[in-house]
Amino acid sequence: MQTGDFDYFNSYALDYSFLKEFVGTTVYRDFFMRVSEGDCDIYVSKDFKLLHQCMTHQADDISDILSTSLRDLFGILLNYRKVHQIDTVGSRSFLREVSKIDGICLLTSRTGILFKRMYDQKLEFNMPICVVSEESIEFYRNSTECYENVKEIKISPLAAKTEYLDAHVFCNVGDVVQTASQKSILLSTRISNGAEGMIFKTNDPRIVAKIYHKGNITPLRWSKLSKMVARGIKAVEICWPVDLLFYQGVPVGYTMRLGKGSTLSNILDGPDAVTNAFPDWKRVDIVDTLINLLEKFLYLHMNDIIIGDIQLKNALLYSSASCYLIDMDSCQIGNLPCPVGTEEFTPTELWGRNFVSFLRTLRHEDYCIAMLVFSVLFCGLHPYATRNGKETLREEILERNFPYKLDNSGTEFIPLGGYDHIWEYLPEKIRSMLYDVFALGISHEAIEWYSAVLDYKDDLINERFEDPESYKVFPKMDYHKTPDAVPVMVKGRTGFKDNIIYNGANNPFAAAANSSFDTDTSGLVATNKPFYATRYNKEDQNDDPDKGDDNRGGRFPFFGKRKK
Repeated sequence: MQTGDFDYFNSYALDYSFLKEFVGTTVYRDFFMRVSEGDCDIYVSKDFKLLHQCMTHQADDISDILSTSLRDLFGILLNYRKVHQIDTVGSRSFLREVSKIDGICLLTSRTGILFKRMYDQKLEFNMPICVVSEESIEFYRNSTECYENVKEIKISPLAAKTEYLDAHVFCNVGDVVQTASQKSILLSTRISNGAEGMIFKTNDPRIVAKIYHKGNITPLRWSKLSKMVARGIKAVEICWPVDLLFYQGVPVGYTMRLGKGSTLSNILDGPDAVTNAFPDWKRVDIVDTLINLLEKFLYLHMNDIIIGDIQLKNALLYSSASCYLIDMDSCQIGNLPCPVGTEEFTPTELWGRNFVSFLRTLRHEDYCIAMLVFSVLFCGLHPYATRNGKETLREEILERNFPYKLDNSGTEFIPLGGYDHIWEYLPEKIRSMLYDVFALGISHEAIEWYSAVLDYKDDLINERFEDPESYKVFPKMDYHKTPDAVPVMVKGRTGFKDNIIYNGANNPFAAAANSSFDTDTSGLVATNKPFYATRYNKEDQNDDPDKGDDNRGGRFPFFGKRKK
């Protein structure tokens, strides 16, 4: 199939990735001309609007171009009444529905989310497919022919190389390093010293420098950093590599944009940490934080990036509207794998494998994102944290001993501290999705989580829940900021959730003294004495909030709000 072959079909199932990757190119202009004729029907899923929303919220350079192009495209389609939304969220359901339409062709891109999901899972459907890449435009009669002919992306051979690129050089505070373009960067103040390297403030207040310890720069790491810099991710709250750094001509690290706040793992470290950090927060602030994170993950997925090592310590929280992703140099980009992972956030089928030896899929990432969704909604708790359970968290995960039930029964295994009420007051949709993942092993896509959490926020801000407890961070609990909380540094601590998870503690108050804050003093989370300012609400705990059966609709999503 050649560039001008859009004339072959009168209906297209349009994947957002095609527009995102090819807007402004000859391929897109030919498609636009085909649509402009007024006799071409376009079908999109709800994902289309949601993904565009993620793009625009990241303030990427391309988002303005995309928005203009979409207004032009959909202005024509709406005028001719040729745009149709399929009322689905997620790849599988969209493909199932559009494949029922006679004469339709799926238009997608080789590195887009939709194509990756259908290819990795080998989803079968009888519909022509047009796959666009930077090298070619390929047409296939159906999914079977597509999977037989599209070559699987192989892991880079650099992943197997173990030699190091760094020589006998050492740089520290006061030294001047150079970028690839010979720009000088002064390492002015050391912020932190970690296992891989040191973080420095520089003479540019907008950026910091990461300088690796000797024996950390492998060919894989340096090739990945080079590719990341070339990719040029410019989302304002993703601390992406900006420039490679050299000292005396030797690779030593990179610069990245400065993030603000304290790590999520310190803030979401139980009720005391949350209330001391943000005493005025409501449940909508927790939900806003989660939306902020999900938008960034989906944005990266649209850029052919899989985070891989998702965990609470890899994000800085400044406010519910401002959350920064950090430690981005380990991401999987293209065929360069993510070499690290955290077992408690990793699907069990990957346990024991060498992370550098394979490429993760979006389905692997779905599990990690589900873990993050639960952990944020439950203020740092792990979904398999239990009381009166197994000896180790590992056993709970392997046996899928999820202590929460859809009918709110069996609360004796849920950790104390009000987590049973958080579960009780969550919307039915989110509870069902969490139960699917952690009790039944059924996966949900990142876009499905994003859609469900957006609906949750919509219900909160429009006050659709009758019970006022629904709007509290900890429903039916009365946690307060402790009056004697003082900002002191605590090192080598075990946090609230660590006590529950690893020590099997049944008393959630035991670890109150152990909350701490990140080394970034711009976002202190106060440490307090070992007690909670709390009391249990004695109201009838069987009263459920009115979740309703809310079938909201509306006009095409770019041009209308949902109805109540």
